[in-house]
Amino acid sequence: MSRLAACTLLPLLWPSLALAQDQAAPLESRAAAAEEELAAMAAPPERSAPEATPEVSAPALPDVLPKAPKPDTGLKFLGLMQTKATASNLTSTNPFLDGQVLGTLGGTNGLTVGEGRSAAVEQRLTGFFTYAPPVLSGRASLTAGFEVDYAFGDQSYVSGGNVGGAFGADAVNLQTRRLMATIKPNLGDQLRLSLVLGQQFVSDSVNDPAVSGPDELFRSGGKLMFFGSEATGVSAYARLRNGWGDVVKGRLGAYTLYERGTYEQDDVWLVMADVQVNPLFATHFGAHLWTLRDRSGGNQGIFGIGPTSSLAELQGAARLDLRPEGETIAPAVSADLYWVTFDAAFNRDLRLSPIGATAMVTANTGTLYADGADNVAVRGALANAEVRLRYAPGEGSVARLEALWSSADDADPLTYSGVITGNSYGIVGAIYASHGTLLLFSDLFSINRMASVVYDVSGGGGGVRALTGSVGYDLVPGRVTVAVGGGHARDGSGSPYGSELNLRVVTEPYLFMRVGLWGAMMTPGEAALVDQTAYAAYLGFDWLVF
Repeated sequence: MSRLAACTLLPLLWPSLALAQDQAAPLESRAAAAEEELAAMAAPPERSAPEATPEVSAPALPDVLPKAPKPDTGLKFLGLMQTKATASNLTSTNPFLDGQVLGTLGGTNGLTVGEGRSAAVEQRLTGFFTYAPPVLSGRASLTAGFEVDYAFGDQSYVSGGNVGGAFGADAVNLQTRRLMATIKPNLGDQLRLSLVLGQQFVSDSVNDPAVSGPDELFRSGGKLMFFGSEATGVSAYARLRNGWGDVVKGRLGAYTLYERGTYEQDDVWLVMADVQVNPLFATHFGAHLWTLRDRSGGNQGIFGIGPTSSLAELQGAARLDLRPEGETIAPAVSADLYWVTFDAAFNRDLRLSPIGATAMVTANTGTLYADGADNVAVRGALANAEVRLRYAPGEGSVARLEALWSSADDADPLTYSGVITGNSYGIVGAIYASHGTLLLFSDLFSINRMASVVYDVSGGGGGVRALTGSVGYDLVPGRVTVAVGGGHARDGSGSPYGSELNLRVVTEPYLFMRVGLWGAMMTPGEAALVDQTAYAAYLGFDWLVF
């Protein structure tokens, strides 16, 4: 469910200074055996007795012996294993949504704050298999990605996603995450082009999610606050390079979000165009235009889709009521929506300087068309900025401060002045990823239970004014990190959503293997849909394997 955690799979986890993975040992063993064999062949033969002929010295051995080449089958695997034990005072009031719970805390998902304590253990494995035929020299590849997840002891002998962890297991619960072909034409060293066709992860930035790190996705373009989920279509990623790196990057993509009738004009299309330039050292400027054409009438899935749907309400987006006065039945609604985003960044990944900063602003416009009712204009805006400082050695020794602002809807019935995100069109269609909170905003590393006071950056149409931050320190650089963080958020009228304080201790005992303890306490405000203090503690194990 928290698809970002896997979806970004992220070369995405944590760098390490330690041991190679055990699966590399056989290759090393074969290489060592080959070296010994070559040394034996180069050594002079032993003689049983001296001969009268003049002594001839043995040839000198080369300084570096050749190594046996590693076999390349063209098949690669990337997997993320997650196990998470949670204790909290959150309680589910809807047994039909117990397998997967997401959305606004206290909203229509049935998850709220209770008097008692609950506990659960969840597990997920997401695997990506990529085959690049060696005969094509890496110019083309096929990728398939799958996911299995469940809660310990939930159900067995069933069919469906997010279940299958009970005694007996035997569940049909395999979920498709990727199914795509990637073509990389040979255009020279300066121009790199990658064409992706099929089911893929679609972000709201210029960067290709298949080869990008977390900072390139979470801190560029729309920062996944508008779009961040799987979609089927075609993408073209281009990079113009010089001796210093990428000078210009671009992305053009078109995706079918919904196809109701194959030969009917009732589809939802998303087209995205992005460009990023790097005119100065470690500095990036980007411009982005995304357009969504919705002719579905809001009729897709069990919750519907679009700004008037139950899906939007479930995930904390604005659910607009466009019924004419006196009507009880909601009309069919279509839309033309546009997002224009500008972003800038200096040293966004903290690799070239101790300090990094990012900023972005988005204007959301368009029109909603309701049958038998007046059209509604969309006029929303969002702004975000973040500053980070690495003040000591180690990946986790970072202090950060981030601000978020989004516009609020007003009383004009013919204008919606909030923002619309992908959460109105898909389950976990967008996620605010860089805030660092667990209950105030959505936890990025959740598995099947992801609920928060503010789930969508629109604040349900009420707008958001938020300030979040954290300070971390590596007790052992690259090995053990301790961090404290938190945040405060209000709606557009100044009423508080709530405040959170959290703590985490994370260690990496082996390469790309993380074990951590997280804890958070959130005090709700007047704008929240819950009225009791919420707390949660997590013990997590994550292992990125490739």
